[in-house]
Amino acid sequence: MEILELLRRRGRCSAETIAIDLDLTPNAIRQHLTNLERDGLVVSQPERSGRGRPALLFGLTERADAVFPKRYGQLATMVLQEVQEIGGPEALDEVFARVAARHAGAIERDFEGLDFDEKMRRVVSWIGRAGTLAEQSESPEGVKVTIHNCPFRNTALKFPQVCTITPQLISRLTGAAVSQSNSIHRRDPYCSFVVQRPPDS
Repeated sequence: MEILELLRRRGRCSAETIAIDLDLTPNAIRQHLTNLERDGLVVSQPERSGRGRPALLFGLTERADAVFPKRYGQLATMVLQEVQEIGGPEALDEVFARVAARHAGAIERDFEGLDFDEKMRRVVSWIGRAGTLAEQSESPEGVKVTIHNCPFRNTALKFPQVCTITPQLISRLTGAAVSQSNSIHRRDPYCSFVVQRPPDS
């Protein structure tokens, strides 16, 4: 991590320069750089300056950006707080309804002509791509969709309207009524929604 932080501050550097800054041997630094390059966090590129062999300089890749701290949730919470103060809870409801509609609109063509079960399979798979660990199961009331990991948990704890995105999305894509059973916002261990199976399905 110290190597990554140094490259973030200094830009491209040689192993020798990094070794001097971190008070380690060039060979030790090269070994770390080899591992970082293997993991896709660092890339090496020769650079010629005058005569002789070109120097091998190391820099960060786009992938390395994910290693450094991010506070997207904190920013989202700040923005939502301002939206609520400007327009009240109704403004937040409108924001999240629009988010759900926008996401549904981007993929609803892929759902045309499908039966209910195939729509459910696809929508749960699509929701799962966000890292939600979503799964579906049958229940007496209908199809139960369980989300074991909420990527927006910290924001949802302050703004429960976040939890309306998933049921609105499911309802729009399947045409079925959706109700919430469990909620991480209510300190349940997971979120779950029941999708009412249409009579003709």
